[in-house]
Amino acid sequence: MPPTLQAKLNVCECGNLHLSYGSMTLHFSRTEFVNFAVQVNRMATNISRTPLLPQTLAFGNREDQNFS
Repeated sequence: MPPTLQAKLNVCECGNLHLSYGSMTLHFSRTEFVNFAVQVNRMATNISRTPLLPQTLAFGNREDQNFS
């Protein structure tokens, strides 16, 4: 994560959690947040074990693309 863009987790007085990342905020109950965190952890583990393939590059980053 870039040092200028930090994730923040706030606990509301009502007990809900607010996860902010850049301009995006997600609202969770405690159970929802834990489930979300488990899923993101699994995805991060899987993607870290997967080599980057040419077809997974972001649109417009491939030199062989020509859309004229």
